[in-house]
Order: sequence, then structure tokens, then C-alpha cells
Amino acid sequence: MASGLLRPPGARAEAEFRARCIHCGKCAEACPYGSIRMAAGRLAGFLGRVRNTPYIHARSIPCWLCMKCPPVCPSGALRPVRDMARADMGMAVLLKNRCHNWVGTVLCRTCYDKCPLRGTAMVLEGGDIPAVADACVGCGVCEHVCPVDAIVVRPDAGRRTAVNMDKVAGRRTASDMDKVAGRRTAADVDKKNAATSGRGGSPA
Repeated sequence: MASGLLRPPGARAEAEFRARCIHCGKCAEACPYGSIRMAAGRLAGFLGRVRNTPYIHARSIPCWLCMKCPPVCPSGALRPVRDMARADMGMAVLLKNRCHNWVGTVLCRTCYDKCPLRGTAMVLEGGDIPAVADACVGCGVCEHVCPVDAIVVRPDAGRRTAVNMDKVAGRRTASDMDKVAGRRTAADVDKKNAATSGRGGSPA
């Protein structure tokens, strides 16, 4: 069901996104940068199932992660997220055979310097070589600014679960907080009780 189109921040997995999207264009209207386009013309004719659905052509105008579009979506095709670290649009891929740093021609940090999530999504290996990390949300800024087209974004909306996104964003889940605080969860208590009963003793 993949369309190959980069969807706006908060987009659900492609099949669900297309089922929910009502082609209203409110996300495109809310975008102050003109990043969001509505599929039409030859693109929509070639991929009729995406007609009048929003997408981003990062090479031309990337998503700057202002996060103004998710809250205005009336159908839930875009999850109402406001944190740019949870935009979950896709993942940037570095083409080493083109990158200045990897072919050894010049030291370039353009992608790192312009990344909205610099230091978490785009990091420096060895202190000076840009590399894409798991926190990348696929905004396409790095693809847009790369002087040699050595980065492309792989659209992959919905690739992370809520728990995974919490970890990528540096948040703790309820389970994590229980462990940090030394609390026992219900599951922990059940396991202890079962172990005690198996030894013939009474539960603590």
C-alpha cells in the first residue's frame, strides 16, 4: 500500500492515512512554508489512489517541523502531535558514494548544521562526520540542503510504535519510571507470588 510519497508530520501508516484523509487541504493551508502540496496533475494521474492527498517534496521545500499541520487535520489522518521529535515521517538515508565526507573530497557538515534535531537525529561520528541516527523523523531538511544530493528521505510513516517514539524522544514510559523508582508493577507482584506458591510458602 506504499505510495512512495513523504507525508506531513504525524501521518499514520499509509493504508490508514489514505482511508482517513478527506482531501480537505487544511494541512497545506496551515503550512507557513508551502512545504505541503496536494497530489494532482500527472502525479495523481500516475498514482490515482493518492489524488488530492498531502505530500512533501523535500528536495524542493522540506518540512521545517513547525508542527502546525497535525492539529488542524479534521479526520485524524495526521495524529495531533506537537513535538517535532514525534513527527515520524520517515528516515533519511545517506548515500556514501556521493557524500563529500565519505568520498574524501572535503569536510562538509551542511546536513548536520541545518538539521532541526541536530545532535539527536543527525549526529557527528568521530566528532566531525555527519551520520543519521534513529531519532531522525524524515523532515527532509538534510536532503534539501545537501550540495551533492547525497541524502534522500525514505517515506515510512508509522514505522515506530508509541513506546519506540518515547524512547527516541528521550522520554520514559510508565514501565521505565516504575523501574527507576524501584516500584513493583502488578506483573512483578504476580511473578513473585507464583514463585513463592511454587515453593510451598505463602505469598508475601
